[in-house]
Amino acid sequence: MGVFLILIFCPIFKFVYPQDKNESQQQDRRRQTKPELESKIPSGSPPPEKGFTIGVSVDLVVMYTSVFDKNGHFVAGLQKDNFKLFEDGIQQSLTSFAQEDVPVSMGILMDLSGSMRGKIEQITKAALAFIRASNPKDQVFLIGFNDEVELLQDYTSDIDEITDALENTVVTGGTALYDSIYLGVQKAHTGVKPKKAVVLITDGEDRDSYYKLDELLAKVQESDVQIFSVGFLDEIPDKGFFGKWSKTAPEKARDALTKISEETGAKAFFPNKLTDVHTIVNEIAADLRSQYSLSYFSSNAARDGSFRRVKIELSGPQNATPRYRRGYYAPKAEMTKK
Repeated sequence: MGVFLILIFCPIFKFVYPQDKNESQQQDRRRQTKPELESKIPSGSPPPEKGFTIGVSVDLVVMYTSVFDKNGHFVAGLQKDNFKLFEDGIQQSLTSFAQEDVPVSMGILMDLSGSMRGKIEQITKAALAFIRASNPKDQVFLIGFNDEVELLQDYTSDIDEITDALENTVVTGGTALYDSIYLGVQKAHTGVKPKKAVVLITDGEDRDSYYKLDELLAKVQESDVQIFSVGFLDEIPDKGFFGKWSKTAPEKARDALTKISEETGAKAFFPNKLTDVHTIVNEIAADLRSQYSLSYFSSNAARDGSFRRVKIELSGPQNATPRYRRGYYAPKAEMTKK
């Protein structure tokens, strides 16, 4: 009987081992050196302003929060008393509350890999429509990535400069997706506007990055940058009975983008049609302009650099769901001196 069971289950391993081998080969193609944000911008550009802290200002923590009903519509008109905020299970006292259109330091990350060749015209139009729908006081930078990551346009409020940069993009090469997000988050932190965000538009899974997913997740958790993802991923195939023990590349890419966005209080979109991108970018622009701002002084005074989990609860509106970043890293003692 034991021999019979071994013969039955041996074929399962034939489905697993080739996938592991392919993943190993993919790791071998990754960059071996830490990437830097290459720039087409002339060297005379002004340096970024310094002095920000990660997610907090001294003890003050600011949580930008979106609230949606069961149909996905934004819930406006909520008051301070509708919110309860907990840090590591301990309720915090809100010191300030507002719903206002706060200017954003924002990056657009454009996938310029070879597979985007048939999509880039629509994506470019959508990116420009997104900027037009945003707050006129926003400052926007543009990053393009394939197997390298490049700053195509530094911070600007001039849509003509963004237009020129988009019109001169070259679509070719691989996909250093995680590197682009990592460097995009770093760049967003140099912005001078009070709110930080990144909008990522891609059609594939990561193939060429130096950074791994767990390293990227640690980076986004320590930042206060919202990361909205738009993924034009391949359809998930019918894997059959044996396939349920493993995930396909599109499934892994979807899970990764969802995790990255949700950790930052943003959302990942996976449109079925290319033309859906226009509706999506308008939704993202409206989200950024309609968020609630919840601020509090943490009751935990330790400067230990630990990760603090945050939970926000709502009272009042029925079937409403808040969306916010899952937590922040407390400042270390030396960070308070900046």
